[in-house]
Amino acid sequence: MDSKIQKHWQRMEEGKAYYDALLQVFSPEQLNFHPEVGSWSMLDVMQHLYTSEHISLQFMQNFDFNRKNEKVGLKAAVKTMMLVNRLNSRKKYQAPKILGEKKESLNISEDPHQFSHQWDKIRSDMFTFLTDFDKEKIGHFIFSHPAVGKLNILQTMQFFVAHMKHHQYQIETINHHKNFPK
Repeated sequence: MDSKIQKHWQRMEEGKAYYDALLQVFSPEQLNFHPEVGSWSMLDVMQHLYTSEHISLQFMQNFDFNRKNEKVGLKAAVKTMMLVNRLNSRKKYQAPKILGEKKESLNISEDPHQFSHQWDKIRSDMFTFLTDFDKEKIGHFIFSHPAVGKLNILQTMQFFVAHMKHHQYQIETINHHKNFPK
């Protein structure tokens, strides 16, 4: 694995460790607690992150550099910074429609233990993809983010890290809700 990719991978794994701990510490009742009608539970948040990673990885694995071989430049770097800054806020944003559409087809387990294994499998597949990633293509377009467009592999990984951190605020809000099961 390229050292630049390795650095971002480590940050992704640190972020996921937070969610792995939640799956170990909280009961199924707590993980499925909805603070308000129509709001997400902790497990819903984690399933959202999983869905995002899953469909992003599929996009990247199926990307054809022979068809679309272009470097991303300053515009993508600025858009990535703006996206990361936006995700670092506590402000709520509507999830892209594609995530909701794809989630149903992924057969995500409602059982926290089984779900944990599913997420670990995607992370294992991502590790393999990143390990084999051609370092000559690091600065090239590999992923199309619904809000900001074309990103390279490092920018995509920056998004994953910021995305996980963004949803930690949501988890904290759920955990501190007055009706959270004890």
